[in-house]
Amino acid sequence: MLIPAVTVPFPLSWGFSTRLDLAASLPDRRLNQVHRCGVVEASDAVVEGDGIWTTSPGTRIGVRVADCVPVLLAGKVAGGKPWVAALHAGWRGATGHGDPAPGGGILRRGVALYQSLGGDPWNLVWALGPAILACHFEVGDEVISAARLDPAWQDTLRTEGSAGKAHLDLHGFLHAQGLDLGLDPSKNGSVRFCTVCRPDLLYSYRRGETTDRQWGWIEIG
Repeated sequence: MLIPAVTVPFPLSWGFSTRLDLAASLPDRRLNQVHRCGVVEASDAVVEGDGIWTTSPGTRIGVRVADCVPVLLAGKVAGGKPWVAALHAGWRGATGHGDPAPGGGILRRGVALYQSLGGDPWNLVWALGPAILACHFEVGDEVISAARLDPAWQDTLRTEGSAGKAHLDLHGFLHAQGLDLGLDPSKNGSVRFCTVCRPDLLYSYRRGETTDRQWGWIEIG
C-alpha cells in the first residue's frame, strides 16, 4: 500500500493499493465508473458515478483505476465535521469532456461539493495517486483540445513523444487544477508513480491488463 506523506486534520486511513495488496484490505465496490464526472454520497448500493464522498466514520470508500488518476480529498465541512472523497479522473473526467452536466471536470465538481457543505478549499488535504504519466500517455488532438479549455491549462502539460505525437501530463494537469481551485500545495501528498513503468507494482490498461485494477481509498477514523 502506498500512503500519502502529508499530515491529515483528523483520524484517517487512506492510500493507494498495489498489485501486492490483499483484496481483504480494499473497500467494497460502491461505484459503476463510467469516465464522467458524477460525485455521489456513499451508500450500500452500487450506483453510477466516478466520485464518492462520505462524512460517516468507518465507511471505507474508493475508486478503481488502471491508468487514470485516483484523487483523494479530506477536510472539515460545516460544524467541523470530517468529510472525505475519492475521485476517478481519466482525461474525460479531468476535463469534463462528454459529460452533459455543467461544472467542469471531476476535481472541480468535487471541490465545489465540499464548498457547498461549508468547507474551505485551502483546508483540504489532497493526494493524486499512481497513474499513467506523460512519458507514456500518448493522446489524440481531441484530448489536448479538451484540456486547453480548462482555466488551469499550461502549455508545458503537452509534450511531444518520440513518435511525434502529443503526450499529456494528466497528473500535472490535475495538480494545476488543484492550485487553481485554491488548494494548499503544502497539503498535497501525491504519489507520482507511472502505472506503465511499474509492472512489478501496478496494473496498467495500456500495458494490456484489461481487468485488474488498483484502488485509491479513504476512510474517516
